[in-house]
Amino acid sequence: MINQAIHSIFLSKIIRTSFFIITKVVVIFLFILTTKCSLEAQEYATDRLFIKELGKTKCRNMVENKIKSLKNNPVMTLEQEALLNQNVWSKLRLKLPLSPGEKLHLRKLKQKGIYSNKLSAKNIWARNAEKFKGLRHKCK
Repeated sequence: MINQAIHSIFLSKIIRTSFFIITKVVVIFLFILTTKCSLEAQEYATDRLFIKELGKTKCRNMVENKIKSLKNNPVMTLEQEALLNQNVWSKLRLKLPLSPGEKLHLRKLKQKGIYSNKLSAKNIWARNAEKFKGLRHKCK
């Protein structure tokens, strides 16, 4: 009788522990299943708008960096060239020594004459403004 009682207690413990193990596994499986389904299904309209705006922001940043590098690119204007010509001719009249760059510029002036195809600063700014506006417009 004692053996039967011990055996029934032992058997009930085994059944109880196996029942708890099975329920724990089922609960964990259901938890994983529900979280995976909820992650896939949860998408809001604002998410798509955010992603669209993020792409536009990246484009704008790239364009602004390109514009900044184009602005830092030095271009000689018509006014600067006229000032350089005046400086070279005045140094020649006063018999002052010319720098190597001024000597090269003087040789070019003697060969080609005073004709210049440079743009004035105002025209360069207008051309650059149109170019920059076109670059910025691509990101809209």
